[in-house]
Amino acid sequence: MDLKGSLVHCFTPTDNSGILPITYFHALARLGAEGLVLIEPAQPFVSLGLFDDTGTCLDLDFCQSHGLPVMRRETGGGMVLLGPGQVFYTLVIKRGHGRVPSKVDDAYRYLSAAPIAVYRQFGVPTRLRPVNDIVTQAGRKIAGQGAGDINGHFCFVGSILIDFDTELMHRIAKVPDPALRPPLKEALDAGMTSLYRETGVRPSGAAIKAALAAAFAPLVGELSPRATPACLTAAARQVAEELAHVETVMQEDTRPRALFKIREGLYARQRDIPYRGRRLAVSLLIHEGHVERVHVAGDGPLVDLSALIGVRFDRSALQAALATRPDPALSVDQVIAALMDGVD
Repeated sequence: MDLKGSLVHCFTPTDNSGILPITYFHALARLGAEGLVLIEPAQPFVSLGLFDDTGTCLDLDFCQSHGLPVMRRETGGGMVLLGPGQVFYTLVIKRGHGRVPSKVDDAYRYLSAAPIAVYRQFGVPTRLRPVNDIVTQAGRKIAGQGAGDINGHFCFVGSILIDFDTELMHRIAKVPDPALRPPLKEALDAGMTSLYRETGVRPSGAAIKAALAAAFAPLVGELSPRATPACLTAAARQVAEELAHVETVMQEDTRPRALFKIREGLYARQRDIPYRGRRLAVSLLIHEGHVERVHVAGDGPLVDLSALIGVRFDRSALQAALATRPDPALSVDQVIAALMDGVD
């Protein structure tokens, strides 16, 4: 069945099992077709970004023991937990589409008008926080978006969060220090939200899909509702096998980060520092560029680094904070060198 034509097709696939919800847009691009796919997953799964280093960001043992599928998508962005309560919008258009700006930042601003309108329709005013987050007026993240090129097509992906499981999200993250896990959960609860959390109401997936189709239509031209053809479903299943294959999930062509990214604006950092002839493990939780939590572990006496809490995470600010609480056994220069290694 030919998927090509002058109109952008709108698909709402009925097969939403496994990781299929995120592979339809890959399949569309590989088939050389344009379309908007609207779908809600039936089960939770983990999606790694194209360059995520699996060994440093994901607790793979936890995922395997809890039956959580893991896959690596062909677009950037960080690791995300996907599942029920999230309605995906995945737009695939040819590069050079007449209505959508060619620059990625401009495309984000233009296309984000659709999910922003949907959130407003369901009672939550939101705005775009550049480059790709949608946040409430209070600044809590309510949606993350991504973009990428596949087979000459621009792919724009995101989701409307009806509800979100921060408990499961904080468990799939591989934190450098278990002591950071409780504050990580607190930070996720404080920084993320959903339609249900904001309004106390869970709209149906069908209502969200209808609203998204209506909101995207003026941005991309006429949308043509269409049943999902067998060729697209078959291609999506093939893509699912590839993206969930162990060699893809564990690929070596990744970019380990100096800071462990939990989500946009939230990072963890662990480094060893010398203190009284021993090595202590220092763990930091960094939120919106400032140190939010500090944990020190090791045998024997521990150094007090609480002066770093609330301090901007850069060399001069950290150094100035430690200078306010001098400790003869602590080399401030060595601590700063360890904490900032690879960062600046």
